[in-house]
Amino acid sequence: MNLFSLFLVSLPEEITRMASLNSWIMIVAAGFLWITFVLFGIIAKRYEKVLRKKTEWQFIIIAPSGILVYAILQLLSVFEGNLKMPVNTGRIAYSLFFISGILSLLGALRFRRVVSPRRGGFK
Repeated sequence: MNLFSLFLVSLPEEITRMASLNSWIMIVAAGFLWITFVLFGIIAKRYEKVLRKKTEWQFIIIAPSGILVYAILQLLSVFEGNLKMPVNTGRIAYSLFFISGILSLLGALRFRRVVSPRRGGFK
């Protein structure tokens, strides 16, 4: 057995291990991102109480739910032993992740509009 064939035999195990590690890292990162947006919504709720202006903090907390669904679908795929999510599941998961990101951006921009000072002083 030469060195080249030995390398080919051990390669799939290494690829499988790296793909599994990448999936776990992605699940943890999506979880942290979701927690970050929920904390951002809690901060917006407190600003609403202090400033007595509507910050729409409920939207900021609900908007990143697609990120959590993505992480759950990715986790289910890892538990099934797949290197990648199945095509239909992947389309759903990535679509929800994208929509959730857009909605979270809109919530953050609305919150910014509420808390940023107005130019020209108070009227």
